[in-house]
Amino acid sequence: MSGATPGLAYEEAPPLSAPLRFFLTAPLFGIAAGLILLLDGDSLSSRWTPGTLAIVHLFATGFMLQVMLGALLQILPVVAGASIPAPLRVARSTHLLLAAGASGLAWGLGGGVPWAIAAGAALLASGLLVFLGASVVGLRQAPATAGKGRTPRDLRLALTGLSVATVFGLLLALALGRGLALPLSLPTLVDLHAGWAWMGWGGLLLAATSWVVVPMFQITPAYPDAFTRVWAPAVLAALLLWSLAMSAGVETPVIALGLVLLILAAGFAVLTLKLQSRSRRTTPDAPFRAFRLAMIAVLGGLLALLASLATDIDRWPLLAGVLILHGGFGGAISAMLYKIVPFLAWLHLTHAGVRAPNMKKLLPDAPVRAQLRLRSATLAVLVAAVFVPGVGRLAGLLMLIEFAWLLANLLRVVRAWHCARQAQK
Repeated sequence: MSGATPGLAYEEAPPLSAPLRFFLTAPLFGIAAGLILLLDGDSLSSRWTPGTLAIVHLFATGFMLQVMLGALLQILPVVAGASIPAPLRVARSTHLLLAAGASGLAWGLGGGVPWAIAAGAALLASGLLVFLGASVVGLRQAPATAGKGRTPRDLRLALTGLSVATVFGLLLALALGRGLALPLSLPTLVDLHAGWAWMGWGGLLLAATSWVVVPMFQITPAYPDAFTRVWAPAVLAALLLWSLAMSAGVETPVIALGLVLLILAAGFAVLTLKLQSRSRRTTPDAPFRAFRLAMIAVLGGLLALLASLATDIDRWPLLAGVLILHGGFGGAISAMLYKIVPFLAWLHLTHAGVRAPNMKKLLPDAPVRAQLRLRSATLAVLVAAVFVPGVGRLAGLLMLIEFAWLLANLLRVVRAWHCARQAQK
């Protein structure tokens, strides 16, 4: 066990190249999403436009999924004691299939190419099957005493949510791309896919990671045990009941259980903000502020979803998507990347017997602060673009620069890591 953070088995971490390939590829999909919006500024006029569908899936299956699976390659063995068999081989195959699948799916949705939708979804599902299979093997072989707290359990629940979201997504792709007849209507299947992808996968994984990462990097008190004990199981139970009500077409339980899910999501965001207010940091750094803004954006997105329950105006779910995807998940992921990537570089240098530079030397504050300020501006312009179509091109340009800058900052860490290794030879 590492003395730096007791309870975390850093010696079980995979080679740095395993998660790093995911982290470095992810911003490319954000750049592609920004490029689509730059070329078609009216994409955000509706959540059903081809441009919006392409942007959402580039962001969700390209940026978010890449980072999340890359992080899991590191977290599962270190936190849950689940050593992934042949981690480099799993990383290579998963990464290749995900990148090809996300690209194909976005192309198919944006260009109206049915076979590309089906092919992209099949590649994505294949990559996830490889990853989930390796994760199940690792989790089954993990010692019963491995890991502390609720994170190992909640990682399992998040992987379950990912499996369900994948099945719904594959069915949707086959219906759109191959004309598969389904017992559920397409709008119902879209809602089920989105609900499981948002809360059953993204929400559970963000929370499971936050139980460890927020106290560790943001120097806050731990999440209360009473909260972490019930939160993830309650989310999964509410999702299951909501899915049954959706499938049966019973409106009142659907609305009631949807409100329960909104309350659970709001509870996590509010508690995280409360813990951040009790941080022992005298001066919050840029990633700290970015994570705080992400939680505020989530709360704003939940209010927009609440408004969408009371009206049919298409702008509210579109606004919710911008705030939750770019503002919430995008902000939290960017903040975590700026902590995790330098830390992993430092950790692997130290374990290799190399005198590792301080993490602030690996990635100074100034470029991080500047990029995250641009991220905040991008979010503000994206929100404006939902209501003012002429702003869409500016939002696309800012998003393109935002993710290009994120990639440049991450590559800066890689260069510093490489230089430190070369200096010791």
